[in-house]
Amino acid sequence: MTKRYYSYILFHLFLFFIMMQVSCSHKQEAVQFDADSTGIDTTVLCIAVMPAMNCLPVYYAERSGLADSLGLEMQVLRYQAQMDIDTAMINGYADIAYTDLIRSAKLNKTISVTPFASCDEPLSLISLKTKRVKQVNQMKEQMIAVSRLSATDYWTDRLLDSTRTSYDDIYRPQVNDVQLRAEMLRLGLIDAAMMGEPYATWMTMLGHKRLFQSKGKQPQLYAWANISATKMQQKAFLKVLDEAIERMGKLSEADLLRDILKQEYLLPPALVDSMALPPVKPVSAIRTADVETAEAWLKKRTSHKK
Repeated sequence: MTKRYYSYILFHLFLFFIMMQVSCSHKQEAVQFDADSTGIDTTVLCIAVMPAMNCLPVYYAERSGLADSLGLEMQVLRYQAQMDIDTAMINGYADIAYTDLIRSAKLNKTISVTPFASCDEPLSLISLKTKRVKQVNQMKEQMIAVSRLSATDYWTDRLLDSTRTSYDDIYRPQVNDVQLRAEMLRLGLIDAAMMGEPYATWMTMLGHKRLFQSKGKQPQLYAWANISATKMQQKAFLKVLDEAIERMGKLSEADLLRDILKQEYLLPPALVDSMALPPVKPVSAIRTADVETAEAWLKKRTSHKK
């Protein structure tokens, strides 16, 4: 039995165990769409989010009452993984959703998804602190947790290409739940993980090693996407986002933001109280080049499996 096969078996056994533990500890469950017998209530804008830093303004707008004060009646649909958001989009639960350009390109084969605002959401490759690894090409026969056909998968590909690392030498288990991915790395159940903020910062504060960060690099893959919102609703949502991001920079809002990170992101209270609150950049226009890059990578990946 090879070391890689042995690791594969252990991984799936531990995955089952830790999923049971984490699912029991989650305080938040996916909020399902609530419609009466007449159908969808079009006056309420349903926003699908997950524990990602660019979703923090949405949680803040809801908790602070900002959305109500600006006249936007919205329902926040909470999910733990991009795949769950995809399901919400397909089933018509969400009007606007947090996604990435690869996922939206894939979904466009099933439903109409229109990315309209780009998010600067950096991803980091975090390696287990007990591993003697300083760069990606030293990770032969190790596991990097990702979410398949997503921005995490894309940047892992880019890293392997840049270091001339064989795809056959790296095992990439699919761990879609972003909180579970961080928890598995914390417990040493995986060798490394591609993850966003604030979980990447949490892992580095625990002593795990950041081998790569996509910050400042192109393409910018994360986006807000319109599924069924009207142009007026989309405009109102962007106004709420802009105002939320501006207010979140004020010192007076720090306590509320820390409460959100504890309750919605399930970060340890001691960590949240000691960490610097990472800023959230304003959204920007979608770059055509980024869309084309995402579509080209998706086409290559789905036609030639690695």
